[in-house]
Amino acid sequence: MTMFVTKQLNAMTRFFKETTPSQSMQKQLVLEYVNLEATLLRAKVLRDFSKEKIAYIAQAKIGQNDNNLAYLFAPFIIANLNQAVMYTTPVASSVLSILNQYYQAERSTNLKVEDVIQSLKLHLDLVDYMTSEEDFLYRSLVKALCRTDISHIFLITHLVIDDEQRNILQAYFDIKIDVIHADVAKSIVNDDLINTRKLLFKNKDEWHKTLCMLFSDLNANLVSQIGQFSKSQASHLIEDMFYAEHIFEKLSVYAEYMQTRIQNGAGYRALITI
Repeated sequence: MTMFVTKQLNAMTRFFKETTPSQSMQKQLVLEYVNLEATLLRAKVLRDFSKEKIAYIAQAKIGQNDNNLAYLFAPFIIANLNQAVMYTTPVASSVLSILNQYYQAERSTNLKVEDVIQSLKLHLDLVDYMTSEEDFLYRSLVKALCRTDISHIFLITHLVIDDEQRNILQAYFDIKIDVIHADVAKSIVNDDLINTRKLLFKNKDEWHKTLCMLFSDLNANLVSQIGQFSKSQASHLIEDMFYAEHIFEKLSVYAEYMQTRIQNGAGYRALITI
């Protein structure tokens, strides 16, 4: 099925080299918008006029004891650089084991994303109904491109991306799209052993020091694209944040904000609202 009239928009369905988003996901997105093509084109035109310039991170599902848990901290790191950021990933036990220490992350509020971004420059969105990595990333890409305030998209994925199609989308929408390849090295992460009081604070044992170095190095792949940093500079900057409690402070402020809203009448998560 050819979803769009133009070659540039069809680049979205051809974004992955070895697979395509499911027909059901493509149809679902068409149903969610009165006119998806018109929405995408409107966002393309209005993006230049947006006052807000938001970085958008979509990360493939984080497995158990997965080095890629590092990127869960990326939005808090980026927000510390005074850059507005949205982050989305599928719900996973490893994610909830971190976030649920601070707020009921599996709960959903009726808050508008814009309100949270305006207050905190930060929004996390956990998705709980995706069946495949390509469907999750495709949906995330389409929804990001439909927003006029997104200026930079990061996709953290195990899939092979077609650079030709990525370049078509970047040029057409005048938006930066960076692909971060998910880490496939032997994992040193153990979800049960992570102690956030050590990971996010100054006093760390040797294992948490090693974990902090890994998380800093991985996030430098992303953060170096945001600011005027080399990868080495970004890694040192992030490591300093892990020791100086800056990530903890940003996480705790975000958690307090969200938990207050949850206690003021939110129901359990039903549908995503990016």
